[in-house]
Amino acid sequence: MSEFMVVVILAAAVLAVWAMYYYMRRAQTQPTGPDPQAYIDGLKALNRGQDEVAFVKLKETVGADSNNVDAYLQLGDIFRRRKNPQMALQIHRDLTYRHNLTPSEKQEILVSLYYDFIELKDDTSAFKAIEEVLELFSNDRFALKELLKIHEKAGEWKEAANILRRLDKLDGQESKKLLAFYKVFEGEELIRQGDPHRARLFFKDAINFDKFCMAAYIAIGDSYFTEKRLEDAIGYWTRVISLKPADGQLVFERLKKGFFEVGRYGDYADTLSNLLQSVPDHLTARLELAYFLEKKGERDAAREHYTTALDTHPESMLAKLGLFRLNRESGRREAADLVFKQIIKMAVKKEAGTFRCKSCGLVSESKVWFCPRCKAIDTFETAPS
Repeated sequence: MSEFMVVVILAAAVLAVWAMYYYMRRAQTQPTGPDPQAYIDGLKALNRGQDEVAFVKLKETVGADSNNVDAYLQLGDIFRRRKNPQMALQIHRDLTYRHNLTPSEKQEILVSLYYDFIELKDDTSAFKAIEEVLELFSNDRFALKELLKIHEKAGEWKEAANILRRLDKLDGQESKKLLAFYKVFEGEELIRQGDPHRARLFFKDAINFDKFCMAAYIAIGDSYFTEKRLEDAIGYWTRVISLKPADGQLVFERLKKGFFEVGRYGDYADTLSNLLQSVPDHLTARLELAYFLEKKGERDAAREHYTTALDTHPESMLAKLGLFRLNRESGRREAADLVFKQIIKMAVKKEAGTFRCKSCGLVSESKVWFCPRCKAIDTFETAPS
């Protein structure tokens, strides 16, 4: 090997030793970052619902690393859960003054501020916070859903509809049923303002959204009735029965009054009879018809309907009272006494109430000491009547 090559190799070895020494010294003298363990422990405690432990760990975290935005956020949230929303607000608001926040960090801070304002009952500031979230992320589902709640709470149905459409667009659906109700609520506001004609346009829009929006048909009928357009009112109320027989009881009293005012007394009974043709076990319709016939003096027909009602609804107090009344007025004393005893028995049972397992919710007519569903012992308490 030449003398030149020996010199080159020696020089390279010296350079390598010097570089190793330099980097080892630099590693020893360069400050290390904060230990993340306290932060990790704090998050674990939060997941376990241990706010006290989390609070201590997160305070330790921000003491060592004031740049940990999330730790401050979590601390503020703990203060809010501890019923100190003012302190939570102070912590979260201070975070908004920081520079170099990412859009996601800003969004998280604004959401925490939103909850702070809600807790403080500052609806105006809560509204502004959620709107700022949407300025950052226009399709933020959480913000849109909360904004929808705000508009609903304020009765701002047009604005609520706009937000709902944005959510529907994101989800690829159309919430026709809810949009129909918004139209009904807008119409009802116009009714209160004394503008029934415009109100009916909104009610009819509601039906265009949802053919089975019973609230719209009833509202249209009510507005016509107020204007003495009785036949029009009856027409819309009867559509409730034809479209959704199970909801017929919503319009029975309206129809009774409407038919009586136009002198079509028999049509009310016919309407009830037709309903019972399609829904034989409709208890309210059956009782209405029985009582109507009873008042007309058709006691045998009324008794038949009360009896039929009890075949499908044996616990119906109104049906039993109807039978008792008819039997007593007809001089059928024994039959009346029998029904009366049944009524007393039902009343006693109702007064005694039922029992519900406070562990799983199982209902029992008698006191049970060992729950057959969840196997809990002595958990049955008297349920509200």
